[in-house]
Amino acid sequence: MYWLGPYFAGLRLTDTRYQMFAYGECDFPEGEGGCSLPIRVQNATSCTRNPIAVDSLARKMFLVRGGLAVEYAPGAVDVSSGRQTVSVRATEPEVLGAALRELRRRSEASAEPFAPPVFPVPVLRELKRVTVAEKRFDGVTAIAKATKLRPDVVRMRLRIAELLGADALAGVPVPTISVATVERWRELAFGVQTHNLAHTAERHKMSVASLRKKIRQVRGLGAEC
Repeated sequence: MYWLGPYFAGLRLTDTRYQMFAYGECDFPEGEGGCSLPIRVQNATSCTRNPIAVDSLARKMFLVRGGLAVEYAPGAVDVSSGRQTVSVRATEPEVLGAALRELRRRSEASAEPFAPPVFPVPVLRELKRVTVAEKRFDGVTAIAKATKLRPDVVRMRLRIAELLGADALAGVPVPTISVATVERWRELAFGVQTHNLAHTAERHKMSVASLRKKIRQVRGLGAEC
């Protein structure tokens, strides 16, 4: 797992639960529900969390030490490297750059280059959907109309594909199911995550085998992997 060492920016490591490393402490405001620790580093697999699965648009996307960095809000960046996604959250956004420079595996004495991201094939297929459409249609508006995606989603996915490079999508099959079908199957996958396979299959009047086949097609697009 990735962390920032036993100390970061003058703050000591204070919490290591749930694949998370938190630094510093916070005082609970009187009469309010809680507070955020100054720095948090959360580890997940790239199948469980990736920029296509997250239902939030990126403000900015860039490469950092070879990994894919996606900024969702000031002080909130995900870094995808290999089969992992590391979420860095800072209450003071100005320290985020230092955190991205110092982020490292616990087994590393100092920060090393990140490995290129490795996403599940269904995630790569959704990127391939927009890159193929880009070759056929002129402009984001036309791509959005053809794929049934919102223009801002098209822009984000094209930018991610650009940062990953052409080799990342080489050999990835073009999607044969519609965006609407992907969304329906994602809902099924979330149902399995919330309840279980048998309950969700019965609720939607399908066999367990059929349900399992459908959710396998959206692996990495927002449900447990």
